[in-house]
Parts: sequence; C-alpha cells; structure tokens
Amino acid sequence: MQRISIYHHEDYKKYVTEWVENQPRQGFGEYRRISQALNVSTTMISQVFKGDKHLSLELAAELCEYLQLDEQEAEYFLLLVEANRAGSMKLRKRFEKQIKVRQNHAKKLENRIKNVHELTSDQKSIYYSSWLYSGVRMLSDLESFNDSAVIADHLRLPRPQIQKVLDFLLQHGLVVSEKNRLKLGPTRIYLSTSSHLANKQHQNWRLHAMNKMVQPDDDNFFYTVPMSLSREVADWIRRELPEFVEKVNAKVTPSKSEVVRCLSIDYFEF
Repeated sequence: MQRISIYHHEDYKKYVTEWVENQPRQGFGEYRRISQALNVSTTMISQVFKGDKHLSLELAAELCEYLQLDEQEAEYFLLLVEANRAGSMKLRKRFEKQIKVRQNHAKKLENRIKNVHELTSDQKSIYYSSWLYSGVRMLSDLESFNDSAVIADHLRLPRPQIQKVLDFLLQHGLVVSEKNRLKLGPTRIYLSTSSHLANKQHQNWRLHAMNKMVQPDDDNFFYTVPMSLSREVADWIRRELPEFVEKVNAKVTPSKSEVVRCLSIDYFEF
C-alpha cells in the first residue's frame, strides 16, 4: 500500500474510492467506518460514492479529517467537492482553473523534493526530536511496511501520529514512494558528533530502549555492567568498540532490508 496523492485527481469520488481500495483488506468495511465518522447512514455514503449524490461541504470537511489530509490537501479536496457540486458550467470552469493552479504548485513542490540532498537545520531539529522519525524511516524500507496504518499497528501507536511523521519524511525526500511501495529516499542526513542533536538522538533511542526492556523478547539483548579494571584493558575496550562498529556497518550497508534493529553502545568512566 502507498499514500495516494490527492493532486492526481480532479474527482473527489475517484480519489476516495482509490483511497479505500488502498486500505488493508482492500478497504473491506471502510465505507461503513466513513459513515460512522461522518455520522450518516451507509446508504447515504453509497449514494455519494457509488451514485450521483454529492457531499455537502460540511461533510466533506469532516471527511478530510478522517482521511488525515493536511491543510493544503484538505483545501484541495474541498475545491474538488465544490467543482463537482457546481450548478453551472461557468462556475465549474472557475473551480477547475483553481484546481489546475494547485496541481501545478504541488507538482513543482514534488520536483523540488526530488532534488533535496540534505536537511536544513530546522528540518534536522524536527527529525531528531523523536526516535519515531528515524524509526519510521527504517521501517518504510521493509517490503511489508508501505502504509501508515501498518507502521502504526506494528509500533502500537496512533495512526495520525505516524502519518504526520511519514508525511514529513516523504515531503523532505527521506522516504519516497515508488511502484506502490515506500523506500529510503535520496536525502542525506549528516550529523556531526559534536552537534547537540547527536546527544538528542542518543537520548531518544535510549529512552525507547528502556521501554523495550520491560517487554520480554528473546530477540532483544540488553547488557549493562559497571566494571573495575586495569587501565590497559580499559584502553583496549575503547579501541575495540569503533572496530566492532565498522564491522557491523560493513555487514549492514549492503544487506537487504528485512527487519529493523537498534544498536546502542555506551562506554564511559563514572
């Protein structure tokens, strides 16, 4: 499954139909859930998306929330509804001009994203504000994780929260959608070890590790041991750790993305 671009549509009904078909189990029961979210009958929803009736703007606004559209997408969706509801060809053509303007704007934005190579300082601040951004980014590279619903279910977190993270990753080229699947994007993430954001990244993942410690899982491994040892051995361990990390990276980089793991190493004097 992939996130459907609303800007590829000029008919809101076709967009919603494609969105529904792209949901888990090919959207089974989705129209019923939409009717519940909009507090209307399933018959009315059927008459709209399988018939000639149209949504009111009030119901369309409610549907935007259910579809988890951002502000620009919601405005575009409402514009589609207005165009489809237009009572005259002259009015419809006026709305269609506005639709084309927004489509062109979205296309230019997509082209800019394709050429993104590195995050700005502000974007890095958002990316490193939570482990979720790098976590969702890694999950999106797995073959079976191509939708916010699947990722949210795996992480046991609210879908709107994951969708917001995924939208950020897609917007800035950290994740791309190609051939009906998500994968890592072209944007590079360089972070100096002296950056305060590097410390934030360490803290975020260690806090997440603390939460995972209380959940029994044989695939996980946690090891903490305060030690008293000779200076010679202490120096030896310090030299060995970077070499171990290099060996890990040499194995990880060319390997196929099948599972996700987090490796955290702490070695410090107390």
